[in-house]
Amino acid sequence: MGTERIMERRRDLGRRLAHGFLAVTLLVPAAAVAIGAASSDGVAEAAPVAIDIPAPGPLGAVTVFGDSVLLGSALYGPTLPDRLAERGWGPIRFRAGEGYNTRSTGDFSAGNWFRRWRAEGWDAPNVLVNLGANDSGICVTDFACARTSIQRVIDEIGPGHRIWWPQITRFYTKFPEQENWNRALRQFADERSDFTTWDWPAELSQYPSPDGTHLSPDGYRARSVRMAEVFTRDMARGTRVGGDAVLPSAGRSPSTFVSLPSTRIVDTRSDGSGPLAPGTPRRVDFADAVPDGTTAVALYLGSARATTNGFFTATPCGETSDASTVNYRTSTPIGAPTIVALGTGDDVCVSSSGASDLVVDLQGAFTGSPDGLTLTPLGTPRRLVDTRGAARPAELVVAVPAGASAVAVNLTAVRASENGFLSAYPCGTPTEAANLNFRTGGAWAASAIVQVSDDDTICVRANVSTDIAVDITGTFGTGPGLRFVPVAPTRAIDTRDATGGWGPIHGAGQTFDIRVAPPDASAVTGTLTIVNPFDSSFVSAEPCAGSTATSSANAGQGAVIANSVTVGVTGAGRLCLTASTAGHTLFDTTGWWVP
Repeated sequence: MGTERIMERRRDLGRRLAHGFLAVTLLVPAAAVAIGAASSDGVAEAAPVAIDIPAPGPLGAVTVFGDSVLLGSALYGPTLPDRLAERGWGPIRFRAGEGYNTRSTGDFSAGNWFRRWRAEGWDAPNVLVNLGANDSGICVTDFACARTSIQRVIDEIGPGHRIWWPQITRFYTKFPEQENWNRALRQFADERSDFTTWDWPAELSQYPSPDGTHLSPDGYRARSVRMAEVFTRDMARGTRVGGDAVLPSAGRSPSTFVSLPSTRIVDTRSDGSGPLAPGTPRRVDFADAVPDGTTAVALYLGSARATTNGFFTATPCGETSDASTVNYRTSTPIGAPTIVALGTGDDVCVSSSGASDLVVDLQGAFTGSPDGLTLTPLGTPRRLVDTRGAARPAELVVAVPAGASAVAVNLTAVRASENGFLSAYPCGTPTEAANLNFRTGGAWAASAIVQVSDDDTICVRANVSTDIAVDITGTFGTGPGLRFVPVAPTRAIDTRDATGGWGPIHGAGQTFDIRVAPPDASAVTGTLTIVNPFDSSFVSAEPCAGSTATSSANAGQGAVIANSVTVGVTGAGRLCLTASTAGHTLFDTTGWWVP
């Protein structure tokens, strides 16, 4: 009979949540009795729900603990633990109930359960805490009380854990209590690297809520999906799970760079050859377009009128690669710069995983000429200009290091008013050739090697209004410097399958140290690709010698975007990649630079 009464109480809680009749459970001072206490017959007003998912997941174990706000995520499936498991977490231990709180003692207290679990051998490194609807009613607007309550849970969890704690919502008349509690959560997030808070109040309006705190059944189902997504975005971490990827062989001679006027070599929309299809590489002949002795070419590779999602891979003809050069989506024109070694017939072969037209622009060549330019990489990349917060000039004049003949830069367009393009050139010699094609929303980036004017400047111009950031990674000049050794594109890291030793994800703020070149190299060129980030993201590629405020590739939520990178490396040919948001990161080496 007791079990039947408990299940009936649980069903009653579900009905009250569904119809909005469940009052906000508050632990109020002294004499008041909170909902969730035992009734006179010893049966709980609403039974807590415990869910254990024992299966391990690649992202690791999670403890989930919360009050009645979290309880609906267990009553209406798929539950929050189900959604976390779908994302790759596990094992998972979940417990939620009415009246659960931040206290150290008592059946409903966080301290009681964390100590009990630890005694049982359960101590997950990742902890999701959803408490505060009750405790905020005790603290009211006492900020020290809110701080003390939250700190008590942090202390019970103990060091060596990472905590994710959503901010709370209350009925509108209790907004001061809500904001007092949430301000304390935000302060802990600012102070601690192991504490993250989610701005749930900013999202509540998207969910049906009868009281500003609890949700309808469909609202709880949707919140479980969203919580699992945001928890993974904020908490997922990659680890070193294997060794470095094998480097490609260097079968070509070191070469210097020769800038060439931008020339369209292929446009399948107009040359009658038709779009590329899977399994049929397109040979591009450069014999009549580059100097004798050319070992590699600097290209802009573009996709147009794609009828499927896919990617292009550019390789020396006669060689194969599992790398990618440009990722495209249906009906979305996009392109990326790249440097590709030539085959024995002075050719490059472009294969496609889907159906798309191909555009190839030639921008430079690498030759054995002693008159070509050599590279001097910066010790750390540096931001030269960022117009955000300032005026947007029609032509942006950018000062570069004195004496350079050309510079290796990364151009980023941010918050554009409409679709457009950027052109970079020596000041005084404007061009209509595009270095970057961008779209509205988010940030779009492309690298370029740009010649420098006599007054040590380059100019950047957009055809529509947009903010512009310019980062420099190296300078080019005559004489001593580094020469380029082109190789077949070779994957150095892919967090999706742990190529290069890192997986199963690239976490927000994480830096991965990878080998991309041999020990005698001082710089590398390759294609950096961001895959399906959980939010708008950028990845910085830099020598493993300290962090910079630059970006190397940018991608919107769920996008797949590539960019070419030329940047210095540290000893043993190592490069560091830092992601701003969790997602997957790929890097394909296309060559390195040696003295």
